[in-house]
Amino acid sequence: MSVDPIKVQGRCLACDFWWSWVRKCLVVMFSFQKRGFCTILSCVVGSLLFFINPVVSKHVEQRVTLKFLVKSGKTPIECWRSLHDVWASETMSKTQVRFWHKRFREGDDQVTDAPHPGRPKSQRTPQNITWISTLVEDDARLGVRSLSAMTGISTHTIRLILKKDLQMRRRCAKFVPKQLEETHKWTRMTICSDNIDRLCSETDPEAFLRRIVMGDETWVSTFQQETKQATTEWVHKGANHPKKLLTGWGVKKVMATVFFDWQGEIHCEFLPPKTTIKAETYIKTLASLKENIRRKRPQLWKDRNFILHHDNASPHTAQPTVKKLQEWGVEVMEHPAYSPDLAPCDFALFPQLKAKMRGQKFENVDQLKSETRKILFSLPKDLFNDAIHDLVIRWQKYVAVNGEYFEGDGVVIDPLFAKGPAEDSDSSSDDSSC
Repeated sequence: MSVDPIKVQGRCLACDFWWSWVRKCLVVMFSFQKRGFCTILSCVVGSLLFFINPVVSKHVEQRVTLKFLVKSGKTPIECWRSLHDVWASETMSKTQVRFWHKRFREGDDQVTDAPHPGRPKSQRTPQNITWISTLVEDDARLGVRSLSAMTGISTHTIRLILKKDLQMRRRCAKFVPKQLEETHKWTRMTICSDNIDRLCSETDPEAFLRRIVMGDETWVSTFQQETKQATTEWVHKGANHPKKLLTGWGVKKVMATVFFDWQGEIHCEFLPPKTTIKAETYIKTLASLKENIRRKRPQLWKDRNFILHHDNASPHTAQPTVKKLQEWGVEVMEHPAYSPDLAPCDFALFPQLKAKMRGQKFENVDQLKSETRKILFSLPKDLFNDAIHDLVIRWQKYVAVNGEYFEGDGVVIDPLFAKGPAEDSDSSSDDSSC
């Protein structure tokens, strides 16, 4: 029969601990002048307790012995001397002996330390949390250092109060086109609500959205500056900062006019450098758009039911432009003023176009025009299809927030209907929830 050496070693260690405790108790017992049954019983009980829990600390062992000495009528200094005869340099201090001697003499039989609640939250208190909340509500632009100087609370504690207790985050203000008045908000909400009602009244909402042709103007330049975030690079410690080129004197820009529908770009043209669009120029652009619709979207031209969507720029709403559109029988979708976030060109198409042009330097305007057309042609169809459906979602959000700007506010709504596939021109969405 084999013997496990680990078990044997463990039993030997346990026996060594037990006999060590018995020897210490016997030394203390024989150091007393009165030898009686209580002394022997105390040693036996102490030995049994240590055998049951061999990992008990030396301080607890000394307190058990000290408790017996106190009940035997010993003074604090006599108790310390008796303990010192056994534990020598490991004996508890005289101050601790006096402390536990007083506790045992007053009837406290507990030999272990009382549980401690830990370090108190001296500054992160309900009163300070309310104080910080009041200061931030009065002035939301106060920084952590300013709050620390005003309250005397550490900056680390203020950050914990703001983030953990008050659940607050610091956010930068976003640029908006205009400080809206109540009439502007009401107009925006009314127009969006009317567009939603018009969409819901259609038997096939998806087919209605595919009739919309959207257009707008934007400036493109021979050098488009990169954003600060786009120029960040990983460098080693102590390395020099990366350099980027500023816009120079030789940069030229032209105005591009782009029209598209759910399938992609329909018409793109450029004005001469240093010129902007006017009503007469825009009418000529619309005539070219009609011709391109006839060539690129024959079914839409055949039905003669496409809907034009553009913003409220002066050339778009001028009387000559309005009369010409009425003469051609083109329906124009109403668009609220000061609402670039409701123009698909501004929130979907142009940001993608400019992102692909950033950091590139073009030698002349002709190269710029060619590259712009190439980028527009390379954009995926899903981008244009999603832009039209995102427009409907933005109508809903404007109604939900009563005409306010909502960019970055996390407004969540249920879409009116699912997006139709961009590839299938004959499919339509039948799961409308209008």
